[in-house]
Amino acid sequence: MKSVFVLTTLALTFVAGFALATELPTVQGEYIEARSASVYVGACHYGSEFVEGGREATAVWNIQTGTWNDVSLENLTVVAVISAKNNLAIETKTRKSVLYMDPSTTTEQRAALSDLLTTKYADVLGEVVATQTASIEFTKEGTKYDVTVGEVLKLSANRYPCAGCTQPHQIWYKPLTTIQNAIVGKSDVYRYKDAHLPVTWQQSGTENNVFVGNFSI
Repeated sequence: MKSVFVLTTLALTFVAGFALATELPTVQGEYIEARSASVYVGACHYGSEFVEGGREATAVWNIQTGTWNDVSLENLTVVAVISAKNNLAIETKTRKSVLYMDPSTTTEQRAALSDLLTTKYADVLGEVVATQTASIEFTKEGTKYDVTVGEVLKLSANRYPCAGCTQPHQIWYKPLTTIQNAIVGKSDVYRYKDAHLPVTWQQSGTENNVFVGNFSI
């Protein structure tokens, strides 16, 4: 009886250890999302934008550590630009996206990044219509973030100092994907133009249209 108890205990320990190991994240980093509608704003402004706005977004994954398909993705940044026929908060069926990766990435890294995003973020991206290589610059200084993708995209954003620095009842949207430590931010430069999506934009003025947080896959 004692030997049966010992074997059972060992088996349960093994199963628990295996489950824990499989749940550990393999890729981690910072996530920035910019929308074409204000995510933190008064009710009237939100209502006026909802029907005709909010159809575009930019998602930035700045990977700090991790591997995917046995390929190291450490210190890589990948950007997705997403568009739909209606506000992204309610529209998933018509989403189309373009992925951008830096030319310094290897063929194996680009394949791993593409597989990672289409596997884990298929609902966010919708149909990926193109995967492009373009020079990607990601810089962070304090609460300020700057992202540039070649000549097609420029984003300069500044997050609020803390989650408690905003009024929760005026945050009308959620990030397109689950992130940790989400904080609202504002952008003062946000523009995009590329032939792969039938949309272009150039923001004028400052908008509270950004989420910043951490991701863990």
